[in-house]
Amino acid sequence: MWRSRVCESVFMRFQHLIITSKKEAVQWCPEQCVEMGEGITTQWILLTFLQDQKCSNQEYKKELDTLENELNKKRPVISNYSSLWSNNQEHFSDGDDGELQTDGHFCSDIRNICREMQPDVQGNAVDVGAARQIAANLIEIADQLNQSVVSRASDNLVRRMQTRISQDWTGLLSSEVERLMWQGIPGLQQFPQEKVMLTLTMVLVQNIGVHAPTLLRSFFSTAVQYINENLQNFIRDQGGWGGI
Repeated sequence: MWRSRVCESVFMRFQHLIITSKKEAVQWCPEQCVEMGEGITTQWILLTFLQDQKCSNQEYKKELDTLENELNKKRPVISNYSSLWSNNQEHFSDGDDGELQTDGHFCSDIRNICREMQPDVQGNAVDVGAARQIAANLIEIADQLNQSVVSRASDNLVRRMQTRISQDWTGLLSSEVERLMWQGIPGLQQFPQEKVMLTLTMVLVQNIGVHAPTLLRSFFSTAVQYINENLQNFIRDQGGWGGI
């Protein structure tokens, strides 16, 4: 009987964690957010792309650090699942399989769910390496872009952004990317058009962040929205971010 009461109590705590983390997950990653199997989102790929390129602008680096801190605060805390399982696993021994508790749930149900969460918790350590590899692939393409063309496009975007509210920036970014693609990007014909658009978008974020650091965080959100709204089908067709 005491084990039933303990199991019921732990199950209620587990339900609370699920509800809380679901709310956090909605705030962190809205419906249009594109994810890969390892749980990496567009935000982290773009941030890693920006961080993994050399830049001597200290104000830009400070803005990147602030951006990373903000994203970490919004990230769902799933380690609580691991803690819940570790602290109470003695109540979920294999001998409890099939034991119906007073609330109608099985202790084994909780045990299995907790165990299923473990790969996700451990997987966070893998995400950093995967994000860096994806960013490195995109940086290789970025290095082939004509920097004078990108600089002119960035300057043009900044001028237009300064006369428009941030809600209009996604449209401005979309227009600039489309204009550049229509003009043609020499030397990148071997890459899918969508991959060039993805790389170009990230390079524009970098250029604008370097030359106008105060605009970085707002324009970062603009770029994430643009990628998720316009390139998510391409990313999914590649099997997720891991195929980029």
